[in-house]
Amino acid sequence: MPPEITATSGLDALTQLIEPYLSSASNPLTDALCREGIRRISRALLCAYEKGEDVQAREDMSLASLFGGLALANAKLGAVHGFAGPLGGMFPAPHGAICARLLPIVMEINLKAIRERAPKDPILKRFTEVARLLTGDDQRSP
Repeated sequence: MPPEITATSGLDALTQLIEPYLSSASNPLTDALCREGIRRISRALLCAYEKGEDVQAREDMSLASLFGGLALANAKLGAVHGFAGPLGGMFPAPHGAICARLLPIVMEINLKAIRERAPKDPILKRFTEVARLLTGDDQRSP
């Protein structure tokens, strides 16, 4: 795939892993798929974008995309995809680019709302885990 399609489809796949992981319908199966998929994308997306011939990066992206599809079918998606669908119908932009733009905004708003309304909600630990999985930094917080 060309770099632009690699980037946009990869960012959609990432969103399809993060949203089910943060979903109220998450479960042990989807959690495992999402964690592994996020790890794979975090290490492979830039490499697949820059070096499209890198077979290991492509394999990681393919598996992460599969894991995201399995996760979303079993734990649902969230506001990013709720907004991305209609926006994609109104504007000529790749779906993954829309998701990529919306993801940090939606996560920030959701995180702020949860901290204000339910500061002891265990979902906050999941936001921290997403930050750590994406960065590889065990001290990272959202």
